[in-house]
Amino acid sequence: MSEIDRRRNVAFVGPHHAGKTTLVEALLAQCGAIPRRGSVADGSTVTDHEPEDVAHAQSTTVGFAHGTCDGLDITVVDTPGFVDFHSETHLALAGVDAAIVVLDADPARVAQTQGLIAAIEARRLPHCFVVNKLDRPGADFEATLAALQAHYGRHVVAEQWPIFARERASDKHSGFHGYVDLAEMRAHLFDDADERASEIPGDTRERAQHARADLLEAMADFDDHLMEELLEGVEPPLDEVERDLCSECAHDQIVPVLVAAGASGAGVSALVRAIERWFPSPADAPMLDAEGRPIAPDPDAPLVATVIKTSIHPQSGKLSVVRVIAGTIRTDTPLTDISQGGEKLRAGGLYRLQGRKHETIGEAGPGTIVAIARLEAVKSGDTLTSNGHKVLLPRVQLDEPSFAIAIKPKERIDEAKLFQMLARIVEEDPSLHLDRAEVTGELLLLGNGEQHVAIAVERLSRKYKVDVETAAPQIPYLETITAATEVHSRYKHQTGGHGQFGDVWLRFEPRDRGAGSSFGESIVGGVVPKQFIPAVEKGVREALAHGPNGFPVTDLHVTLFDGQYHDVDSSEQSFKTAAGMGVREALPKCRPVVLEPISRVAVTVPNAYTSTVIAQLTGKRGQILGMAPADEHGCDVVEADVPQVELARYITELRTATQGLGRYRARHERYDPVPGNRAVGPKTAV
Repeated sequence: MSEIDRRRNVAFVGPHHAGKTTLVEALLAQCGAIPRRGSVADGSTVTDHEPEDVAHAQSTTVGFAHGTCDGLDITVVDTPGFVDFHSETHLALAGVDAAIVVLDADPARVAQTQGLIAAIEARRLPHCFVVNKLDRPGADFEATLAALQAHYGRHVVAEQWPIFARERASDKHSGFHGYVDLAEMRAHLFDDADERASEIPGDTRERAQHARADLLEAMADFDDHLMEELLEGVEPPLDEVERDLCSECAHDQIVPVLVAAGASGAGVSALVRAIERWFPSPADAPMLDAEGRPIAPDPDAPLVATVIKTSIHPQSGKLSVVRVIAGTIRTDTPLTDISQGGEKLRAGGLYRLQGRKHETIGEAGPGTIVAIARLEAVKSGDTLTSNGHKVLLPRVQLDEPSFAIAIKPKERIDEAKLFQMLARIVEEDPSLHLDRAEVTGELLLLGNGEQHVAIAVERLSRKYKVDVETAAPQIPYLETITAATEVHSRYKHQTGGHGQFGDVWLRFEPRDRGAGSSFGESIVGGVVPKQFIPAVEKGVREALAHGPNGFPVTDLHVTLFDGQYHDVDSSEQSFKTAAGMGVREALPKCRPVVLEPISRVAVTVPNAYTSTVIAQLTGKRGQILGMAPADEHGCDVVEADVPQVELARYITELRTATQGLGRYRARHERYDPVPGNRAVGPKTAV
């Protein structure tokens, strides 16, 4: 058997706090890759090695590790579970051949896997479910299995059935004691983390038999011979069942459900066997290029690789984690970044990752996940090739940012450094964005949620020693006028030498909403010389930058229609000053109103939460525009116009109300007058 046939690349995905990292630790210990299991609580796990992971006791970025069991080389990608970080998970899925979806034995949490399953199925990745934490009080495997089948169909089937040891007949169960392998119909009991084969306990046999029947029926949908055997009442031989199980799981036709308790390592040896038997090697699961054509994993072909993660260390520099799809990469391989216009590159080192440890290697062939040092221009999602080979891989589409903070350095001298270091943070995590607010001029850091942005700020402070101040972005209020007026403004100042004299008559008129501010003149007879008119306009526009309420004034037309000048004392500055005085005098007479930005919002949410979302938006002064079925099955899209000030924390509120399943897009639509009972000021934020 070739080296590539003994290779597996598997992502562990699932909701936050489902125990993915703990299960990965148990797998690495099972393979002998680490001497003993680490603990998330102690911050000693292999894949949660970033200080932010340890501080928050959860994965905040993707971690990589590997181990070997009986000659099977397994590369594990441990992904964040919290929805704010799912963009990292989606990028990582581009580098694996299968996924293990981990969830705890709580049916209420099954819905939280929907976004992840959608991403997995979009890539047609073989996957299985692992119901974890069965050693916890209240764990309910049967209800969780039923919820999985309700969400994802009857081809989600148990391949293992848990065995619980009872202390009293009245106990539902008092300890996760083992499982029944439904393919072979044999019990495996746990002795610490080890397994020993046993007969099926009598109180479990009946349920296991029913579950096995469901498994065989689901498999028979893809095997006519097995279907005939079941219809004729013939017991299919074990080798046929196992062969069908391996084939149908590898082709993502059925989705097996396994059982485990990651904290004790129970069920992990069976999980390793499942990875070997059910999931394809890179040779059996060729990846597709951007045109949908398969790329043969030939080690002698030109290199094709995709960048799935970027990591930057302040001292050791940049690492690009890549999945090699075809060809063989060595430290002297000349590289081309097809995604960046064919830029030529050379690797600075080649490594295999074991958490924070970098293991130097000489070469890497198809199907390997490795880190390449000092590819400075390369970004996550890029396609790397060699020998002038031109093939482009599909890019992962990341979610638009849904939360923003204003950020600035505590010391003004650090402004240039802050922007440079933020650019590095964004390079590591391309789902973060930097922007400059148009009206307020604030520097904004945008991400996929409050925690996403907060972790980025923590990382910025720790890695690059930049002290920053953050706040909610100021709302870009504007002002306008609702009545016309005329004003006469004279600026006269006499000094020992030349004086200052400027005299203007200005007319103020409202314009349609969104028309902006404009300036014109209708001077007759040269009462204001032409060389001073630009100064008048400059004075008007500068004064309009701060209206009576402190906000920029818009949607009005100002006309200079009369004035006077002095042959000696008049100057551009005097007319500019007179114009500014006139604006400040006139605006309060024009019945000014404050305008607030209105956003057009499209919320995508499962049907069960549609009424909740409508109520939320209505409570935020939103105007509901309509509701329609979404492209995703079982979801609706609710459209509404909502004041921007009401959306500052909406992504958090939406996810809280929808188990993390809701998402929304927003774009600026227009400005409307602020209701009279709402007070705003020049520094109003949210």
